[in-house]
Amino acid sequence: MKAHGINPGPECPLFSELVPEYSAIEHLSLPSEHTVLLIVGDARDVSTDSIAQVAQRLLEAGLIWICAWGPDCQRVHDVFDEVHVGDGTTEPPFTLMSTWHSGEPLEEAVWFFVNSAFPLDTELGSTSYVAVTVADREWAGVVDESLGDLPAFQKRMVTQ
Repeated sequence: MKAHGINPGPECPLFSELVPEYSAIEHLSLPSEHTVLLIVGDARDVSTDSIAQVAQRLLEAGLIWICAWGPDCQRVHDVFDEVHVGDGTTEPPFTLMSTWHSGEPLEEAVWFFVNSAFPLDTELGSTSYVAVTVADREWAGVVDESLGDLPAFQKRMVTQ
């Protein structure tokens, strides 16, 4: 996992990772007790069961916020929400925040991830931000360039 320093808003560590396929997200070692996650990928050919398996594993590992971007990202968002809620017979132990960012440029989704996806105050001390890109080196380059120099990225996004 590539470290990008500290996300200045919530003052939490910031990381990125490029994985070869969607199912590889399940095997990520999350770097802290709580994680805000951005998934950048094309999920059109990914089965709902595979997304659900990834969601289950990450929720058990401390995922508290999921942002999804790319083709079929709304379904990714919905599956994470469904796995979190379960069969509805019991109340989930925490509130999962989730957003999808279809129809917007990748840089806007990254901007939201670092500037708006803030965990609860009680979770801040043990939270990290992880942006995972699935199989697309060009998208991973956009993510890494954005996170690698946050002040320049913030300035560029605000002045657009």
